[in-house]
Amino acid sequence: MGSFVKKYYGVAIIAVCLVGLYVLLTDGLHVLSEFLFPSLSVLPPLVPQYIGDLLNNLKSSLFLLIIAYGLAVVTAVAAGTLIGLKSGIRRNVTPYIYAFSAVPVPLLTPYAINVAPTMQIASIFLIWLAAFWVILATTIGAVVSIDKRYLENAATLEMSSAEKLFKVVLPAASPGILTGCSVALTLSFMMLAVAEMFGATSGLAYFVQYYADFARFDLVMVGFCFTAVVLVLIMIVFDLIKGRILHWTINE
Repeated sequence: MGSFVKKYYGVAIIAVCLVGLYVLLTDGLHVLSEFLFPSLSVLPPLVPQYIGDLLNNLKSSLFLLIIAYGLAVVTAVAAGTLIGLKSGIRRNVTPYIYAFSAVPVPLLTPYAINVAPTMQIASIFLIWLAAFWVILATTIGAVVSIDKRYLENAATLEMSSAEKLFKVVLPAASPGILTGCSVALTLSFMMLAVAEMFGATSGLAYFVQYYADFARFDLVMVGFCFTAVVLVLIMIVFDLIKGRILHWTINE
C-alpha cells in the first residue's frame, strides 16, 4: 500500500489541483459561466440517477470501439508487416499511404453515413480508419528499423517464413507497433465520439450531445467526467497489457 501511494501520489495531487482550479473559477471567482460550467456540488447527486443510462450508453460505445479497433489492429499490423518486409511493395504503395492518410477522417463522415447501409457500420468504418493509418505507419516504421542482424541470424538458422515472422520480426518490432496501437486507441475513442454525434441513438457521445441540445449542461458535465474515467481505465488496462508484452523493455 505504501509503495502504491508513493508511486501515484503525484497523480492525486494533480487531480486535487485541477478540481480546486475548477471550483475557484466557478464557485470562487465566478469567472466561468454558471450556465455552461455548473458547480461541482450539483454533479454527485446526478450520478446515481443517471448511472443506468450511462452504463447502457457505455455498452453501445464499447461494442463499436472493440470491433473497429480490433479490426484496425489486425489489418494494419498484417499490412504494415508485409509492406515493411517487402521493399518493392513499400516503394510502390508509400505515396498512396501518404496521400490517403492525410485526409482527416471526420471529413469522411457524411460519405460513410450515406454509403454504409447502417449507422453502426458507418461508425465502425470511421473508427477503424482513424486507427488503421496510425498503426499501419508505426508498424511499417518498426519493421523497417529492425536490425538486419536479426534477419541474418534467422536465415542462418534456416527458420521458416512463419517462424521468422513470429519469433523474430514481430517481437523485434513490437515496441514500435504497440506505441502506435496506444496512440490509435486514443484516436479511436475520439473518432467514436464524432461518429456518435451524427445520427446515433446511443453511446456516451450521444448522451452528451442529447443533453447539450436541451441545455442540460450539468448532465453534459456528468457525461464528460464519466467518459474521461472510462478512457483512463481503458488506457490503464492497455498499458498493463503492453507492459506484460514488453516486460524486457519497460524501465520503471
